Amino acid sequence: MLGLLSDVHSNLEALEAVLQAMPKVDRILVLGDIVGYGPDPNAVIARLQSVRVRAVMGNHDQAMLDPSLLDWFNEHAAAAARWTQSVLSAQSRRFLTSLPKYGRIGRHRYVHGSPRKPYIWEYILDELQALEILMALGGRLCFFGHTHLPRIFTEAGEQVPEPGEWISLPPAALVNPGSVGQPRDGNPDAAYAVVDLATSAVQFGRVPYDLVTTQAKILKAGLPEVEAVRLALGQ
Repeated sequence: MLGLLSDVHSNLEALEAVLQAMPKVDRILVLGDIVGYGPDPNAVIARLQSVRVRAVMGNHDQAMLDPSLLDWFNEHAAAAARWTQSVLSAQSRRFLTSLPKYGRIGRHRYVHGSPRKPYIWEYILDELQALEILMALGGRLCFFGHTHLPRIFTEAGEQVPEPGEWISLPPAALVNPGSVGQPRDGNPDAAYAVVDLATSAVQFGRVPYDLVTTQAKILKAGLPEVEAVRLALGQ
């Protein structure tokens, strides 16, 4: 059994809520963007290390190591990234440096943006795009993040999953658990998913967290106010 987390974005309260709500799993995969936007990058990294996750690098993680990426960020995201760079510990930086852009779990794959080579920060958002990726991927599952939207893409099309329901997966599917730390589907609750590889099924989960505390931390740190406001809107 696998736990899928993505786009934690330095939100410690959301991460703790998800780790408490998630059923017991054999391994947790983190699909990138561990840092950025939020107020607790070092604490989030330490917490993920404490549960021995396997993780891949996201674009916000790479921006900590290559500031030239900030040219592609919007004003508020870039400001948050620069703040994160200023507080990131040496240990946290080493952890981010160690992350690959592409991971394997058995015959299946996990990435942040897209499994297409080279591994780019592509947003998988529409059915035709997803079908092209599935055809190249072959009969495998690929777990991805980046869009902050819980989704399943198969050759039959796009599915918006309901939390709590076990959904059977075909041999080839793209699965996005949504965002732990900054959901963008209109629901502010932290998102995650659990995958049973033995039965090829996935269950999506949502859990409320103490977002008021996270918002207060964002404002106290001097991060852009919009990053606090958007949490309550799920945007």
